[in-house]
Amino acid sequence: MTASSFRDCKAWIAEGLPLSTSSNEACKLYDAILTQYVKWRNDETVGGFEGCFSAIQAADPNFVMGHVITTGLELMSTASSPRLNESLASSVRRTVELATSQVLSPRERLHVQAMEHQSHG
Repeated sequence: MTASSFRDCKAWIAEGLPLSTSSNEACKLYDAILTQYVKWRNDETVGGFEGCFSAIQAADPNFVMGHVITTGLELMSTASSPRLNESLASSVRRTVELATSQVLSPRERLHVQAMEHQSHG
């Protein structure tokens, strides 16, 4: 995968899936994370999951869908639980708080709700 193949803000809008960020970098990193997840492959050429997780937060710390995908994927792992890991529980709370403080699309709100429900088991 090359960075140029990932979708920016306009490309997500063109697909009818606008994301609530003005950061093209955050949109491309979101796409990179999603692509790695769908392919079930940690792609080191784009920094792998961990590199993309860090980079998406740096690109736009308030990008709700960035928080949803990173926190959601951590919730799906068997390595941790928000009941046992305060850092993960805090990530869930922060994502929900960000979502309530921003104008999001109904689709994005449903993603936030799904992530929150997932955190409860």
